[in-house]
Amino acid sequence: MRQLLLRIPDDLHARLTAKAKREGISVNALANKALHSAAPAEGPADGVTTRRYRLKERAREMGILVESPAPPVTPERFSAALKETEGIGPVVTELWTKGR
Repeated sequence: MRQLLLRIPDDLHARLTAKAKREGISVNALANKALHSAAPAEGPADGVTTRRYRLKERAREMGILVESPAPPVTPERFSAALKETEGIGPVVTELWTKGR
């Protein structure tokens, strides 16, 4: 993953910070959403353009796509999920071990 150092006016940073707070996301996540909208991908990674993908990109361009951030993972939720999936199989065990 690349990093981008970007110089922006203080008032713009303040507006971005306020908007990110209202949306419950980080300024970094908000900036990524804005940059993604400015330069959308040409198509899915596998090169197959699907109707669903095109509709999602169009909704994003129009500013009507709602993308909810993942809920925070608390120790309680992690423990509950771990207990619920205990014994399902080695793939799940491997994912939990990696902290996914």
